[in-house]
Amino acid sequence: MSPDRTPASDEVLRRVGRNLVTFQLIESFLKFLVANSKFSQIVEYEDGSPREKSDEGNSTARSMLGELVRKYVADVLVDAGAELPESELPIKAVCRAGFTFRVECERDALESLRVDLKRMTEARNELVHHFLPRWKPEDEDAMNEAMAYLDAQREMVLPMFDHLRATALGLQQSRQWMADYFASPESARDMELMLLQGSSLVRLLCDIAGQVQRADGWTYVATAGQVAAREMPDNLRDLKVRYGFSTLKKLLIGSELFEVMDEPLENGGFRTLYRLKARQ
Repeated sequence: MSPDRTPASDEVLRRVGRNLVTFQLIESFLKFLVANSKFSQIVEYEDGSPREKSDEGNSTARSMLGELVRKYVADVLVDAGAELPESELPIKAVCRAGFTFRVECERDALESLRVDLKRMTEARNELVHHFLPRWKPEDEDAMNEAMAYLDAQREMVLPMFDHLRATALGLQQSRQWMADYFASPESARDMELMLLQGSSLVRLLCDIAGQVQRADGWTYVATAGQVAAREMPDNLRDLKVRYGFSTLKKLLIGSELFEVMDEPLENGGFRTLYRLKARQ
C-alpha cells in the first residue's frame, strides 16, 4: 500500500469519516430513545408511611448497535392496530405516575422500518469491519468506486437518520412537557386525588357501593359509615387528619368517584346516598 496521498484518497477518507459520524449519531439517537422512553414513579404505603420508588430504563451506555436496534423495535415502535398491554402495578402500589413514549406505525410501515434498521446496522458493520479491501489509494479507479460506494451508503441511511433524529426530538419535547406538568399545581392536585382514590377507606366505600345497595343502585351513606366503623375504625375516627375531610359525605364528593345526593324524608329531614359514577 502506497503511503502517498492523492486527492482521490483524501476524498475517500473524508467520506469514510462522514459516514462513520452519521452512524455514530444514529447510535446516539437510539441510545437516547431506548434509555428515556419509559419512566415511572411508584408511591407505596407500608405501615401507614409513604415511600417513593423510581423505575427508569436500563443503562444503554455500553449497548452495541444491534442490541439498541432490537430494544428500539421492541420497546418504542408499536403496531398501530395492536392492543397495548396494561401496565402491571405492584400489589402494594397506591398510585403510579408513569411516562411511556411510543411510535405507532401501520403494519406495513412498521415492517419497512424494521427492514431499514436491519440494513442500516449491516451497512455500519460493513463500513467498520470490511471496508479495508476497498482501500487502494494507488488505484484511482478503485478510489472512485469506493467514493460511489460511500455515497450510496450515506443516501441509504439518511432516511433512518432523519427518522431517528425527529423521533428523539419528539421524545425530548414530551419529556419537557412531563417535567412542566409535574412542576405545576395541577400535578400536585392530581397526585393527591390519586392517593385519595387509592386509599383503603375509599376502596372499602367502593366495595360497599357494589354490595349493599337499593334496587335503584343507591347506597345509604349511614350504612357505609357503619361498615367502615366496624372494618376501619381508626381511619374513620381520624378522617380529617388522614384524608382532609371532616365528614364521610365530603370524602365521597372529594374523591370524585361517586355521585352523592340528599334524599328528602317526610319529616322534613333528609338522608344521604351515594353510588359509583357510571364511568367508574
